[in-house]
This record gives sequence, structure tokens and C-alpha cells, in this order.
Amino acid sequence: MNLKLKRLVRTPSSEQYALFDLDQLTPESTPMTIGKLDLHYTGEGMYGTLLLWDNASHQLSSSQRSSFIRALLQEIAQPMGVPNEYVVEFFAPTLDRYQVFHNVGDAVAGEEPAAAESSPRRSNGPKN
Repeated sequence: MNLKLKRLVRTPSSEQYALFDLDQLTPESTPMTIGKLDLHYTGEGMYGTLLLWDNASHQLSSSQRSSFIRALLQEIAQPMGVPNEYVVEFFAPTLDRYQVFHNVGDAVAGEEPAAAESSPRRSNGPKN
């Protein structure tokens, strides 16, 4: 696995990353999305949720997954200057029922935006 992180959102106390495997490509020849990491920073450390798509999770043994998660969090914590203590919940969901709800591009001036539903993304998770 050749991991690449792409920061999607950053606030003064949190970040969200998309996780990609550069060794796996989608049919569009873009890196495969393998998961997502949400982190919240406090004076005591990091708290968050790691989603590693089920098919990516199955490629790792339990000990490899633990090492992967520790290395990932260490790499993020040190540059941020936050304490090395963390609590991160790990989930390995399937993408069978994955959906994104948004109102991006749907609003017309003066109208309330309506929630729009995207198609479930089964093979590569959220859009890159």
C-alpha cells in the first residue's frame, strides 16, 4: 500500500483527510480512495474516527492495521505540534449503502438549497 493523504477540511481544531492508495487505480486512472480520517485536536491530544473501506481493511492483517494506524496518526500529530496521545475509533464499513448528501451547486439565488443525493460509490468511495 502506497498511502497518500489529501486534506479535505481544516479548522482551528479539526481536520478531515481522504486516504488514497497510489498503488491501486480506479477505472478513470485516479488513485483509489481507501478511507477517511476525521481528527479533532485538544490540549490533551487527538480524538477522531478512521474509516477504512472494508475491501482495503481486508488487505491488512490485524497487526498490520494497528501499525498502519499508529504510523498514520504519528505522522499527522508531530507536524501539528499536538500531544502524542490519541483516541481514534476505527471502522471498516462496506460501501454498499454509501451515499453523500449535499447541496453544492443546487442553490439558486434567493431560494432555499435542497439536499441532493449522489449515487452510492461502490468501488472507490468518496470522490477524489
